[in-house]
Amino acid sequence: MTKKQLPLLFLLIVSSANAQVKITDSKNNQINTNAILHLASENNNKGFLLPRLTLSNVNSPSPLTAHVSGMVVYNTATVTGVNGVQPSIYFNDGTKWIKLTTKSNRLGDLKNSFGTTDTNGWYLLNGRAISTLPTNARAVAQKMGFTTNLPNLTDSFLKNKSNSEAMNSINGNNSFTIVQGNLPNVSFTGTTSAVGDHTHTYLDNPATTIGTASGSGNPVANNANSNLTTQSDTHSHTISMPLGGSNAPVDYRPKSIATNIFIYLGTEA
Repeated sequence: MTKKQLPLLFLLIVSSANAQVKITDSKNNQINTNAILHLASENNNKGFLLPRLTLSNVNSPSPLTAHVSGMVVYNTATVTGVNGVQPSIYFNDGTKWIKLTTKSNRLGDLKNSFGTTDTNGWYLLNGRAISTLPTNARAVAQKMGFTTNLPNLTDSFLKNKSNSEAMNSINGNNSFTIVQGNLPNVSFTGTTSAVGDHTHTYLDNPATTIGTASGSGNPVANNANSNLTTQSDTHSHTISMPLGGSNAPVDYRPKSIATNIFIYLGTEA
């Protein structure tokens, strides 16, 4: 591999065989074999300055003539709006500019985790007293309205508050019991047969009356007499139907995976 060094304020090392270039302020001419362009600082005290452009919005390639996939620039302009831009590093994906950002935790952020202990500014929401928190975390918690204790989110779901609910309040239940007011208004009725006539047979000739009463026209002496009730003797029946049940509450929690919930209150200085 042939390498050439050019006497500049820095060293420009070119590998013509592989079209590799190294720019450095040191005398080390070794080029990383995986790099097409290798930048190096002898004392590790210099950086790479990106070209500074003034972008108009994320959808326009301007000041370039067209979108170029992989292009990286530093934008110096501030443009408001949905498609606006702010001073930052942007890269182009071939159709638009995309801002390079880092995700940072914000005070009050919540997260689910399988962890069980406080870590790097994240505190388990287990109802503990505010007084047990470190100084900075305690101050942040108080500013958020936690005056005495952190919320206890054990066995609870997160939801947006309603107009009538207070922030940080625990609301609702995990189960409910059905009461009569929750059931449809149903009436059970029935009618017995309108023909209620029937017969009753009885004997009315005890030994003490046979000797004193006789004759076929005497019902007392007639030991085979039967009387028939009239058809107007209809009547009603009251029916009682036990419903059973034990008034057990109904659990309506959906199938889920249990985790712990943490709040970010910041790290200690």
